[in-house]
Amino acid sequence: MKDLEKSNHLVMLYELYHQLLTEKQQNYFEQYFFDDYSLSEIADEKGVSRNAVYDSLLKITVALDKFEKRLHLLKKQQQRDEIYQKFKNISEYEKIILELQAIDSE
Repeated sequence: MKDLEKSNHLVMLYELYHQLLTEKQQNYFEQYFFDDYSLSEIADEKGVSRNAVYDSLLKITVALDKFEKRLHLLKKQQQRDEIYQKFKNISEYEKIILELQAIDSE
């Protein structure tokens, strides 16, 4: 996965599973991914080393992936989205058919 794709994937996982993380983990993740803090900025603010922040983010990533492997919430959400898109397309076709039938009945 490319960096941007991986980041987007992690953010989607975070949105589903953030409540399973500790408050400290949530804070690190949000500062890094949502507030665009650097590792150094987070480390300075928390009074820890840059490496400690990096290790924490790595552990959070592993935890989010582990939650998804067990619960499959993201996979199920994506499957629902695909079905919704198919249904949406069917609904649009039905509207077009009704419009054509209305023209033919004039």
